[in-house]
Amino acid sequence: MELQELLACDGHSIVLMPSDASARQCRDRIARLRGSHDQAFIETVTVMPVDQWLAELWDGTFPAKQVLRPIQLLALARDIIEKSEFYPQDCLNSMAITRQFVDAFQLHAQYQLSSDEDYYRFSAEYQAFYHWRQTMQDKLDEQSALSGQQLPDQLCNLLQDAILDLPDQLVLSEDITLSPSVSTFIQSCAEQTNLVTLSESRPSPPLPKFCSTQQMSQECEAVVAWLLTIFKRGNVDGKALDGALVAILVPDMNRYRAALTNVLQRQFYPSGLFPSADFSAREPWVFESSETLMSYPLIKSAWDLISLSARALPLEQLSRILRSRFVRGWPESRSVRATLDIRWREYLSPETTLRNAISLARKLEQQDPTVSDVLHDLEAILKSMPARQLPSSWVRFFDQLLLNSGWPNTSDDDVVVEQCRRGFSQAMDVFRALDRQLGEVSHDTALSWLQHILSTKRFSVSRDWACPIRIMEYDDAIGLQFDATWIMGLDDNALPRRVEPSPFLPLELQRQAKYPNSDPGLCLQRDQEVLSRLLSSAPQVHISHSRENEAGSPLGPCTLLPDYQNDQPLTAQNQFVTHGAVLWPATDHVRPVDSSQRASVRGGTGLFKEYASSPFFAFLKYRLNLREFPEAAEGLDHRVQGILVHDTMEHVWKTLQAKQALDALSDLQLEALVRASCERALENPELSVARYGESLLNIEKERVISLVCAWMDKNERQRVQDFEVISTEQLIESEIKGIPLRLRMDRIDNIAGKHLVIDYKTGTIDGRALSVDNLSEPQLPIYVLASDGQSKALDGVMLAQLKSPDDLKIHMRSNWANSVVAKKAHASDVDSPEKWQAELEAWSTALETMAMGILAGNIEHDFSKNHSRGFSTFLLPLLRDVGIEEEAE
Repeated sequence: MELQELLACDGHSIVLMPSDASARQCRDRIARLRGSHDQAFIETVTVMPVDQWLAELWDGTFPAKQVLRPIQLLALARDIIEKSEFYPQDCLNSMAITRQFVDAFQLHAQYQLSSDEDYYRFSAEYQAFYHWRQTMQDKLDEQSALSGQQLPDQLCNLLQDAILDLPDQLVLSEDITLSPSVSTFIQSCAEQTNLVTLSESRPSPPLPKFCSTQQMSQECEAVVAWLLTIFKRGNVDGKALDGALVAILVPDMNRYRAALTNVLQRQFYPSGLFPSADFSAREPWVFESSETLMSYPLIKSAWDLISLSARALPLEQLSRILRSRFVRGWPESRSVRATLDIRWREYLSPETTLRNAISLARKLEQQDPTVSDVLHDLEAILKSMPARQLPSSWVRFFDQLLLNSGWPNTSDDDVVVEQCRRGFSQAMDVFRALDRQLGEVSHDTALSWLQHILSTKRFSVSRDWACPIRIMEYDDAIGLQFDATWIMGLDDNALPRRVEPSPFLPLELQRQAKYPNSDPGLCLQRDQEVLSRLLSSAPQVHISHSRENEAGSPLGPCTLLPDYQNDQPLTAQNQFVTHGAVLWPATDHVRPVDSSQRASVRGGTGLFKEYASSPFFAFLKYRLNLREFPEAAEGLDHRVQGILVHDTMEHVWKTLQAKQALDALSDLQLEALVRASCERALENPELSVARYGESLLNIEKERVISLVCAWMDKNERQRVQDFEVISTEQLIESEIKGIPLRLRMDRIDNIAGKHLVIDYKTGTIDGRALSVDNLSEPQLPIYVLASDGQSKALDGVMLAQLKSPDDLKIHMRSNWANSVVAKKAHASDVDSPEKWQAELEAWSTALETMAMGILAGNIEHDFSKNHSRGFSTFLLPLLRDVGIEEEAE
């Protein structure tokens, strides 16, 4: 029967289609055939998918049993499986097993498989399924419920009692594929109603055109070039684009979506890449059934809010809530909230509590109380959060969180927001319906089920403009008709598909029931039918595949392809041209520091150290005040580790004061002293338990104790001369060429009247860093020159490497010795008054040259040095290597 004949039939007709999309298309075709003036078909012809018709038939009988949603079946099954003796003890996540079991449970009913226990004795999986299925059925009976695939059998029983409201004509689409249970029911309906098949005579399409490309990106470009020819022509075989449908069919949306979007935006509709206030992008394509609710920013924001709790949370989650445009206070407080976010990243760990985050906001709250008012409201609600409650009660609790946060904080006139809120509300209704299956659950369990719903619920925002290009997977196109079709990715991996029988059902039963995924022959037959329907879905069909996948493995064309015409892939170029005029200055001149501003130059020894590495980096950090955006990281960074070592050494020597006291201690006494000193050092606010956690700080404490004890034993006790520590962490002020300096000396020793300044380094030291031609560690030379003329003029400097107990080093330069421990003399050592005086003069000249360069605005940069491992790595993107650019040209 064709559609025109169907419209002439008397009585009520129901047309069953493979999917919602094919049902909508069929209704549109009927409307065009009848015309807008005749609305009688609304009452006489109903078009719907099979599952919808079965559900409406069941509901029309006012049944005593409820048909459960798939998520409700999962909830029942998971509880059964986790409490079962067949549940593997080493299983980390039961959800994967639960999904496979529920699929098998549905297949068992769908294909009317035998329940004879003898079939299920031959493997642990079969035995588990047999017992789980029995328990599941008992649970369903107890709750007066059934699964969707059990519905046809129940309807068969009602059919015998003649209480079903059947149409006068039951019409089946020729593209529909029925399971055995549904087929049995419909055949039974044929005894009480007229059963016909809807088929249309279509002209035989010409042979499809086939092309292959080397890679998927080139395949996408060929598709877009084909679309450009259609849109430039303005019609598809004479049909206007507004009413036409052009299909792009792919085997796997996740694999193709990003590549297709990229090429479509660049080569087909570039306007979306250049948004403006005066232009609203209207992309003429839509990806069908490829998005979920959780993929929308508005829903992600709601998820961040409802997943709050009193325990430690990811700092990124709290940061997203603070800066979200969907939370109350945006945009009025976004600036001060951004400041608070930076403060969080500087002082909090990657996981922290809401209470700790709020405590850091007190200072900013004095300036703007609205900076954290939302957080205070959320914390107050979380204090009343119950330990366990029903899903419906959790929904009310989540609604309260969202309401108090001001979500979604946008106009009700926003169409996208309205549709997203409606979809979110529907997802909450699904979760609310789990009361009977889940019972009272914890917050974590409630979130896990709600996340499953939001991540699996297909959702897309409807568009108020024509989208003639439909991109969908092969199976979603079954039953649809297009004006032109391009089938992408038709290689030997796409079709035929691999056989994937259910692991819980006996293979013998699956094959007896002719379940396609149980047998290669049945799978091949199914895929041949799929390909045949796709090839007949439009008057003109193009086919393509890439000859290699993303990993470079070779791919061949689909072996199921019938005759086709070979075609050459089209090519297209970007549909936009960008122009830019960048004027590079002949020289990079920077304004010198005015003499009146020299006193305000900041940076101290860090400025000279950075200048020694790169004058350009020094300019960026200390004159432009550029700072790296803080990121919370696990563990203690090198700076904090260095603070703990320095503070521990300070407390140790404040107690000992001299080598004589050190030598008098036993190893156990020394360790006790170092431990006490380290515990005092841990009182530093930068080493707070709230930031790093007690466990991590205890681990670091033991590491530092071991390190300092090794240093004291291997280096301090082995010194050849007695010494007295006359100062630790001494702060002095000085200046070089007017640049103010505040210097903190780690330690100064008095060795027989000689004064030696010691600088602790927790990284690797290099003695060449003190040489004038490579003065990358200018701190010690600055210390020496700053003390010149004072009562305690320095006679030597020493770099002390405290990296690990097995990696301890010393480098010393002085006017009397080359080291404080026994060391073989070298010609390059600085160990005499003459060499020391020459070193001082060279340092003075080098530092004055640095100071003049800083003040003059020198921003040179040596590209031959490796800056990728320093503290200024974040500045590397600002470099412009002229040499590299010239080579590229």
